[in-house]
Amino acid sequence: MRAFVTTFAVPKAGSTAEEYEDASNVEPVGGDDAEVTGPWLTAAVADGASEAMLAGRWARHLTTTYTAAPAGQDLTATILAAAAGWDDLEAEYRFARDEAGEPIAWYEEDGLRRGAYATIIGAHLLDGPTDRQGPLLVAALGDACLFQVRDDELITAFPIDDPAEFDTRPGLAPSRPLDPAKIGEHALALRTAWRQGDQLLLASDALAQWFLAQAHAGGRPWRILSDLGTDAEIGGFAALVDGCRTNGSLKNDDTTLLRIDL
Repeated sequence: MRAFVTTFAVPKAGSTAEEYEDASNVEPVGGDDAEVTGPWLTAAVADGASEAMLAGRWARHLTTTYTAAPAGQDLTATILAAAAGWDDLEAEYRFARDEAGEPIAWYEEDGLRRGAYATIIGAHLLDGPTDRQGPLLVAALGDACLFQVRDDELITAFPIDDPAEFDTRPGLAPSRPLDPAKIGEHALALRTAWRQGDQLLLASDALAQWFLAQAHAGGRPWRILSDLGTDAEIGGFAALVDGCRTNGSLKNDDTTLLRIDL
């Protein structure tokens, strides 16, 4: 397969880039022109829950664990594998705080004990009999979404296909799972297919809800997102996000788009 991968990210208004708590990752890593060639590609977007400590760190760890996992591995197993390395990551954080002369305060200990949480959407693309089409394996927990566009039509919206389904209590992947079975109750999987010319859009919840609202109103929001990073772009992703926040069509949250053009 041959794919061009582009990632766009904007923190919530009033926050800095360092406070951004979404994450994305792609393997294999593309070159300077973001072109990926080969028999497989995997990508993931995660959205850390702001209420928890180290949410952004957990989101990043979750996406890199997903893209390193075998294609088709059960998402619960992937989340548990990520959770198995969480103590080491927390220890690194504690060490860094100590080195900076800012040791963990007593009132932060409870938050660290509870762990962090995130939603995740991930996809594995594999070559089929030719390099022009093949299996598309998608996994999700929570309200980050994948959209598949073919011939200027939205053919897949997963795991949510209705903007009214978004709420403030999505399923979350925990860094300290108390009951692994609970993760499996909320993790979803989809097996479909990609083909040359498709576009895949992986989006965190704010952008996903905006996308579906536009589509349900008869619009073609993928056309706007397709122009990003091209000569047809007007203003850029940050300008698009800011404008939509201003007119109330996009909630103020960390906003991430990972676009795969096949």
